Amino acid sequence: MLIRFALLFTVLATALQAAPPEPPKGFRPLFNGQDLAGWHGLNPHSVVKLTGEKKDEALKKMREEFPQHWRVENGELVNSGTGPYATTDEEFGDFELLIEYKTVAGADSGIYLRGVPQVQIWDWNQVFDPKKPDRRPHLGSGGLFNNTPKTLGRDPIALTDKPFGQWNTFRIKQIGARTWVTLNTRLEVDGAAMENYWDKTQPFPAKGPIMLQTHGGEIRWRNIFIRDIKEDEAKKFLAENPPIPNPTEYDVAYGPHPKQVMHFWKAESDKPTPLLFFVHGGGWTQGGRLSGVTKMLPEMLKNGISVVSVEYRFISEATKDGVVPPVKGPLHDAALALQTVRSKAKEWNIDKERIGASGGSAGACTSLWLAFHPDMADPKSSDPIARESTRLWCAAVNGAQTTLDPQQMKDWTPNSTYGAHAFGITGDATKKTSSFAEFLAKRDSIKEWIAEYSPYALVTSDDPPVYMSYSEAPALGQDRKDPTHTSNFGVKLQEHCKANGVMCELFYPGATDAKHDSTQAYLLERLKVAK
Repeated sequence: MLIRFALLFTVLATALQAAPPEPPKGFRPLFNGQDLAGWHGLNPHSVVKLTGEKKDEALKKMREEFPQHWRVENGELVNSGTGPYATTDEEFGDFELLIEYKTVAGADSGIYLRGVPQVQIWDWNQVFDPKKPDRRPHLGSGGLFNNTPKTLGRDPIALTDKPFGQWNTFRIKQIGARTWVTLNTRLEVDGAAMENYWDKTQPFPAKGPIMLQTHGGEIRWRNIFIRDIKEDEAKKFLAENPPIPNPTEYDVAYGPHPKQVMHFWKAESDKPTPLLFFVHGGGWTQGGRLSGVTKMLPEMLKNGISVVSVEYRFISEATKDGVVPPVKGPLHDAALALQTVRSKAKEWNIDKERIGASGGSAGACTSLWLAFHPDMADPKSSDPIARESTRLWCAAVNGAQTTLDPQQMKDWTPNSTYGAHAFGITGDATKKTSSFAEFLAKRDSIKEWIAEYSPYALVTSDDPPVYMSYSEAPALGQDRKDPTHTSNFGVKLQEHCKANGVMCELFYPGATDAKHDSTQAYLLERLKVAK
């Protein structure tokens, strides 16, 4: 009987043990989900200055301590926040790494690539401390924290961390010294060169292990897979993704809020250059200033066009600051950033007149709002920045919302759902109504706001030319697959612009009268056209 019970217990224990993880096609597992095979303990910081027997003893001790600090639970690799780092026995050259993690408040961690720190993992709820300007956990995880401050890649492009208790997913590509990091499907580091932390005068190591840092609190890892990248693939990928230059001026403040900053790239020229003024999208609730601009940078700079990319307060941050309606925050931030850029025209060698705005989605809406809004300059102000103009030479945008009037949106695209958050309107749980339904119901009470912050409502005959690009053909009065970015918006704005004598070019698949097939092509021509 005892033997049968023991056998039954063994069978049940085996059944309860997590099955080995199944890697995606082309990948292989680094962690088998059952034990610590293939891993050992190492804290490189504790041995970097040791040599000889002392180093050997320290390395041996960390290997022995490893299973005391790391364990396997339900197919997860778990650490309480102490002990040596989990380090692969194998070393890697060029690779693509998939890995999921879940951590707790107060902890931070990181992933060492080829044994070098690190792709950073933060407790992103920490408040920014201006006394420590280079420590910026509030921007989120995924950046190359040990790179030189004020260089691209050190901070992530956007905050995409999930709330504590949920799993986050990294996709990390390392080719040569350059690193691409995607967190929860959003690009965070776009091919920045990872510096050799151990000796910045030396190149980044050609090979090394993957290391999972322990630091201050429990962290769990699972689904750890790797794919080796061969030489031909690496060469092709690098050729298709040239390095992005570091900004000439990094995080230039245009206001007191930590988000009121911008990057500036200066085009080489012996005369003042046109400028691309880029505003990123994300519904005014997410995203980062490199989202959408990096592919445009090389061509703009090569063609003598300088570039500014603006960060701004999101709806939640504007609300916290008491801004009413909330959308005034990101829109007026963009206007102030534009005035600040003009105030630096001589210093940055910019032609004040030739400034074209661009962006996608909410950044596109902001750009059109700037294009159509009456000049916000105050010529009588004692502040020289406030005296600068907010008018544009042109605007060229992708997937723009051209109105913030819910009735217009519903008439143009019946399944519209966008825009209530711009005015601080939410759904009503007691009435079981959506935010858009409440938006529509309250339309008459916010007509003044719609008139002030809706691009369509601001169009007048003296406005600059605009260009809009969409990814699908229009179908006015019909539900659309993506009602927030439908070209129905573009058709109606183009009609309105033409009625008011404003030049407006509209591109979508199948458009017959569009001269340019991209915002970049339009900007390259329009910003350099004769005055």
